[in-house]
Amino acid sequence: MKQEYTRSEIVSLLDALQQMFPAVRLADPATGCLLDPATMAPAGGACQIPALDASGRGWLPASGGEDAMTLYRAVQVDGQPCLVVMDCHLPDPQPTEGREANALRRLLAQYYEELSRDYVTGAYNRRYLVESWLPRHEGAGIGIALIRVKEYAQICREYGRDAADCCLNTAAGILQRAAGADPEQVLLVRLEDGVFLLAGECPGAKLASDVREAMDGSRRIFNISLSRRGEFSVAVASADWAETGNWDLLLSLAEQRLVTA
Repeated sequence: MKQEYTRSEIVSLLDALQQMFPAVRLADPATGCLLDPATMAPAGGACQIPALDASGRGWLPASGGEDAMTLYRAVQVDGQPCLVVMDCHLPDPQPTEGREANALRRLLAQYYEELSRDYVTGAYNRRYLVESWLPRHEGAGIGIALIRVKEYAQICREYGRDAADCCLNTAAGILQRAAGADPEQVLLVRLEDGVFLLAGECPGAKLASDVREAMDGSRRIFNISLSRRGEFSVAVASADWAETGNWDLLLSLAEQRLVTA
């Protein structure tokens, strides 16, 4: 697949790819909106956009854990950046046994697990929270605690991203001890730069108390360089499902409280 196309060429390409993949679409890489390849106008609908590698390729597993994946390829159509989005089915190892089938099962499980994690800290990411964890806990009395590393922005400015990532790794390790070993009970998520979330079927105040206890009982020291170390502190706020009855409002309430924590 080349990188530059005219509108007529991209229409022909998508028609050809339709013979090989169950679904082929053209999308805007900035917004995820689907495009009409003939007119380049919005066609209705949207798709999720992954991080692309240096060659403009990327992929995501199908939501819900099906044996399928979506492939992405960056192209330009009359000078406009676009993504060719192709759904495909993964080979099913179930009918066969042996070393090859077992190896494929392990590989697919590893891919799903890695794409559920934040690549810096190893905590779960927002995608896993929204698409996997929350649906399994629908209707439950969820409590959450938001944790902000107070010095994160300052560390980025003064010492750079590597030192900030080291700080987040240290914070995530302490928070994971507060969360425990079972993510179905309490899930640790990195929401954004410097902000983590604990979610579980327990009062948010208990989660916040567990966080404070873990932080007070741990050395909050991280490496800035080989010869220099820094220390961080956190702000914590909590909220409970009974206060809002809606996930977005629940998260918004905790974020408001975190501002003044």
